[in-house]
Amino acid sequence: MKNSQSLLLTIILLLSYNLIAQEYGNLPKIDQKKLRLDFEIFKQALEKHHSGMYWYTPKDSLDTAFKEGHNRINKDLNEIEFFKIIAPIVALTREDHTDIELSEETESFLENQAKYLPLKVVFLDQKMYITKQGISDAYAHLIGKEVISINDSTPITLVKQLGNLFASDGFIKAVKYSDLNGFSFSKYYFLQYGFVDTFTIKTKDIDGHIEDVTIPSRLLKELKSQFKKQAKKTTSDSEESLEFKIINDTTAYLAVHTFGSSSYKENTIHKNYKRFLKNSFKTIQEKNIKNLIIDVSKNGGGNEGNENLLYSYLGPNYQKYNSVCAKSQYTVLDNDVDTPISFNTFRFWERVFTNKKMQDGSYCRTQGLGFGLMAYKKEPRYKYNHKLFVIISPITYSGGSEFSNMVYTNKRATFVGEETGGGYYGNTSGYGVGIPLKYSKLTIDVPSLKFDMNVTGLPFGRGVIPHHTVIPTIDEYLQGIHTPLAYILARKAID
Repeated sequence: MKNSQSLLLTIILLLSYNLIAQEYGNLPKIDQKKLRLDFEIFKQALEKHHSGMYWYTPKDSLDTAFKEGHNRINKDLNEIEFFKIIAPIVALTREDHTDIELSEETESFLENQAKYLPLKVVFLDQKMYITKQGISDAYAHLIGKEVISINDSTPITLVKQLGNLFASDGFIKAVKYSDLNGFSFSKYYFLQYGFVDTFTIKTKDIDGHIEDVTIPSRLLKELKSQFKKQAKKTTSDSEESLEFKIINDTTAYLAVHTFGSSSYKENTIHKNYKRFLKNSFKTIQEKNIKNLIIDVSKNGGGNEGNENLLYSYLGPNYQKYNSVCAKSQYTVLDNDVDTPISFNTFRFWERVFTNKKMQDGSYCRTQGLGFGLMAYKKEPRYKYNHKLFVIISPITYSGGSEFSNMVYTNKRATFVGEETGGGYYGNTSGYGVGIPLKYSKLTIDVPSLKFDMNVTGLPFGRGVIPHHTVIPTIDEYLQGIHTPLAYILARKAID
């Protein structure tokens, strides 16, 4: 087993490293000795502070990855080339809250000098479709076509390569495709391959006709102008983060597109989340609604506790977490040359009153003050106990996935859509620390708290797997049809 893991790790690293000599224009090179100092800070940041570092990938495998990465710094590199060395290691943490931020200078380079594959795409059931083209009106016929290959590489092969440049939770394949939707595919393609003058795209239309087309790369400002002309608002592009409507005499729809408290203030209608839930469930009770559809398919998380409040209207109270722990309270990163970087995880009140120091030096949340470990603290007045449907997708992540996890493990709903992007057994997030790397100017965002959820019933490393997998066709996607919602209503699963 250990040999097979080592072989897999080597293949993953080679997929990411084999293109390191690509052309990145006039990006300045950084002395390899200085990059090794940055690499040491990067390594210590993950090893000392990332509380879920070895949840999915064994320590010996990550030790091998660090060694391989260090050995790749054998010449002066620019920032993107260095990024391509450390990004696959971040991906091995298998925790989407762990990120790498490029410097302002490199972001400016990507904005003003880099040239891109002039397409926006969407992946539907692991098939790649063109949703916008940034060339000219003469190429409008490409929209809606399936991409068979790009410069002789299939989309699945490309996703495997590009997916090693960013982390995602556990072993959830769908989220790797989802994270490359829109223009993200083109951006990561450039980070991996550098400047490419032209792209030969093999496409297939709905009737199976194959077409090869060669298109030039484009500057971002040129693409934005062309994309803007193709923008079309659809019925699914709601600007409200909270939605509630009565569909018919027995059915209601409630959507919480984010658990981020600050976003609610931007709503036109519902600006207070607690009041929105109270009024919605009051209406549901008064109208004797027997079928409720909760939509968290766009919910990527937000403020801790908001997911619990929604769940409190739907499910039984129970111990939500097995544990919530930080690896350490005080972390020091030292490469023996530069001034050490030090930081705390908790403020005084949180450290003393809501967490307990364990024998191994970690700090774990108690049942006392603060959020505690239970799903919620107070039973709401307007509890809903009838038939429930939850719509999920790979965008359902962090707090959005935690809500889904609670509902699923308590067998409270029928799930429709696609597997969530957030891990079913928990995540490492909260109190993230942005750690600057002095010489490369990259910033490593390292999450501090490991949320180990009290759930059962699904394979380790997966998200919530829907009872009914429903994926839109490309025509439905382009028309803005909410396919999972239409599926629920059309199947008459509701009375």
